[in-house]
Amino acid sequence: MIIRQLFYAMLGLPENVKLELGGFKNDEHDYKRVSRMMKKARMDGRIPWDWIVDRSRPTYEPQVWDDLDGYKATIKRRYRKDYWTMQPRHVELWCEKDGVAGSVEDLTDELGVRVRTSRGFQSMTKVHEIALLFAKIRKPKTVFFLGDWDPCGEDIERDVHARVQAQGSGFFDIQRLAIFKADIKKFNLPPQRVKPDDTRSPSFRKRHGDDCVELDALPPAELRSRIRKAIESVIDWEKWDRAISAEEAEIASIDEVVRKWATPGA
Repeated sequence: MIIRQLFYAMLGLPENVKLELGGFKNDEHDYKRVSRMMKKARMDGRIPWDWIVDRSRPTYEPQVWDDLDGYKATIKRRYRKDYWTMQPRHVELWCEKDGVAGSVEDLTDELGVRVRTSRGFQSMTKVHEIALLFAKIRKPKTVFFLGDWDPCGEDIERDVHARVQAQGSGFFDIQRLAIFKADIKKFNLPPQRVKPDDTRSPSFRKRHGDDCVELDALPPAELRSRIRKAIESVIDWEKWDRAISAEEAEIASIDEVVRKWATPGA
């Protein structure tokens, strides 16, 4: 989890448990308190370091190797066939929050699906890039969307869909997987109040009421379940299995080439 996801999970604890922990309110003070608690718990070994992730500070580094053997091992390990080339539909996952994307990265990697994060409204540069790519794909396209349940999050979904199509992408389907108004009650999520200074608020409040909630509040297990179910529902499994068989044969071929490469005189 990222710290904010943990914070929302703690807000959903029973009141007696929260009281034992000193009480928790949905405000910046207690968010920072959770952050300090997790820092201490990891420093003294009570919590494993890899249980908390930070997606807000990416690392950029060159791809280098210590020696030729390391490079050859990487070739064998990194090869992977694009299973979606043989599929009848192109699928992507778009997420408003970069931090949340980190909670599902291993799942989307397993399923071979591209994930795009926007950190709010998508830039014009990215909108144009997506439109150019989609225009070249000659099969139905589906985008699964993850966003906050608030005036801004609702409009981001509409906005990016309209702008990409306006740039010449051709038609594509967009389906929201999270988060919804019903999730607030279903998962006992800490609701926030719609911001009065957002120009989108009056329309949102009229249609949905005063409560809103951030995507980060949805339990990661539920989020992952929705993503897996949605993506797997559009997979042609016969073609998927054929792609895996082809991949296995190609990896064996690569392994043979690397073996000969590693053997002098081969």
